This record gives sequence, C-alpha cells and structure tokens, in this order.
Amino acid sequence: MSKTRLTARPEIELSAAKMQRTKRLTKRERKDQSPGPKGQQQAHIHCIACGRHLDPQEFTANPPTAKQLICEHQSRFPACVDCDLLARQLIAEHDRTGKPVQQASAWH
Repeated sequence: MSKTRLTARPEIELSAAKMQRTKRLTKRERKDQSPGPKGQQQAHIHCIACGRHLDPQEFTANPPTAKQLICEHQSRFPACVDCDLLARQLIAEHDRTGKPVQQASAWH
C-alpha cells in the first residue's frame, strides 16, 4: 500500500521581495504617535553653584531671582542671583580649562 498525498504541494518560492521584514517605525515616528505632550517639554533647571531647583518664572520675575550666565563659548548656565559670584568662578574655570562646568548636585 502506497501513501499518497491528497493535497497539492504548495510552491515554495524564496525571493528577496517575499522575505523582507515588515517596516518598523523610527523612534521619531513612534514618539509622534504616542499620546502625551507634543514638542519639547519644559526644562528642569538647577543652579550650577548650589543645585537649587529654579522655576522658569524666576528668570523673568521683578526683581529676578535667577539668571543665565554665558561662557566664552556662548553656552548658557542657570544660576541663583545669590550664587552669582560662585557661578561666575565655576564658568571662569570652565573657560580656562575647557572642561565641563563643575555643577553642584541638584536638590529641591
């Protein structure tokens, strides 16, 4: 007794077009499709001298309690008005050595 197949054998075709992976979304495309706030989120700002959390409103208050200090390379660094002298010293050291600013640990 011989064994016979009752169904026709499917054609197996190995071509590059059929074996390609399905296209995956890029990180930017996934981010655009995800729910939540769009665009740049509000920055979390800390004083470089003392590490105190600074609210964006502090830069525009009257009188301001925080300010942006600029190094020779035109980078901006946030600092408390009270820490102005120490922050300027840290930025001067950064300008002199070319190393990153030695920021204080952040606290709230």
